[in-house]
Amino acid sequence: MNGGRMTPTRFAIAAVFTALMGSTALAADLGGNCCADLEERVAELEATTARKGNRKVSLTISGYVSHHVMWWDDGGQSDVYIGDGGNYGSRWRFVGSAKINPEVTAGFLYEFQQNSNGLQAMNQLNGGDDLGSTGAQAGTTNCGLGSGAGCNVLRDSTVWLRHSRLGMVKLGHGSTATDNLVLIDVGGLAGAATPDVGLYNGGMRLRNLNGSLTGSAGAVASDGVGIVAITWANMITGSESWDTSRRNHVLYETPTLHGFTLQAAVAEDNFWDVALRYAGEFNGIRIAAGIGYREDSEFNAANQFAGIAPNALCQNTCSRKESAWLGSASVLHVPTGLFLTGAWGKREREGGADDPAIGAWDNRNAEASFWWLAGGLGRNFFGIGKTVLFAEYGEHDDALRFVFTDVTGSTVTNWGLGVVQNIDAAAMEIYLVYKNYEGDFSRNLGTLAAPNISNVSFHDFSTVILGTRIQF
Repeated sequence: MNGGRMTPTRFAIAAVFTALMGSTALAADLGGNCCADLEERVAELEATTARKGNRKVSLTISGYVSHHVMWWDDGGQSDVYIGDGGNYGSRWRFVGSAKINPEVTAGFLYEFQQNSNGLQAMNQLNGGDDLGSTGAQAGTTNCGLGSGAGCNVLRDSTVWLRHSRLGMVKLGHGSTATDNLVLIDVGGLAGAATPDVGLYNGGMRLRNLNGSLTGSAGAVASDGVGIVAITWANMITGSESWDTSRRNHVLYETPTLHGFTLQAAVAEDNFWDVALRYAGEFNGIRIAAGIGYREDSEFNAANQFAGIAPNALCQNTCSRKESAWLGSASVLHVPTGLFLTGAWGKREREGGADDPAIGAWDNRNAEASFWWLAGGLGRNFFGIGKTVLFAEYGEHDDALRFVFTDVTGSTVTNWGLGVVQNIDAAAMEIYLVYKNYEGDFSRNLGTLAAPNISNVSFHDFSTVILGTRIQF
């Protein structure tokens, strides 16, 4: 026995007991300084971090930065441009949400995009810094597509209210039901490939076989275009992108049922669309798909089309309607990483008048279509993230008629090969891709001096793009 001495073991037990009693006493002392100290510490942390207006609405800041180096060759000229855009334009977004009750949530999305040197806006006459950084494209849906301008744009400014059983209602400027409907992909193509292929070289002009650029002084009528400038975006998409549909709108979205979600929207001006989407996985097979229809109408306008002077006979009888069916699907075999992605679209324009005296309006009718396939393999070969190897092929028919009414038919075929390397530790991807475009069209000039011209061909356009994106 040790008598009155406190051994080390007894001393340790006493110290632990004292600490526990002291901690309990402090926790029970609600009137003490603990809470004041905590509030002071929270205030210090808030002073050194991004702040928001209140603690009721959660706020998430996210986005990414994307840039590219692009080598191109149009058969008569080649160069290297440094830019951004393409399938990805650098952007940042603010997402907020608040739970009203267990079933109802409110929220908002505010998203901006910056394309100071957009790949889709560059051409043989400008590139990189020539585009500038302040070429805002107010209200545009293509953000500088073929315009030779940079792009600072508000992509989304919407508020929404979601009920877990009744669905969501969204209001504001942003994506309608069919936006991104042709971009569905589970294979991991990232910024290297998209069905909207004009995003990579849309601003580039076609080069005639005699070596002149369309729209240049050296172009001649025998080339089929005279001095009219034609871009690859004109040949691929016509007057607007197959993908983008962002505008002021009201949208309703159903709750997800067995993987299916239905969206419908009405928007300015006289626009509406609807889309059905699906996402699911079973037996190691991941599937995502969507199909939709959109319609844009304008009625009783004196001047429906660019280049046509107002006609008194047309004041109350002219009408215009553009409609499109579009969709995409993507399948991934998860165990092996094999995938196949495809997209399709068909667009129609109807514009004319009932009065035979102005029957020339009938030639404003047009129809265009496209299809696109990509497939490959995605595996984590090196331990840093998935490596995606892929090939793509697409065909785009009759889009040029949406720009030039004397064109009777046009075709663009494109193919490409690429690799995407993901770096998971940095939320980053790096990709290298080769793309080739080939196009021709037929034209009805309508005069004896300039008879019909069939199958006008141009030099192929080739490009190699090294790009990267890092997310935050």
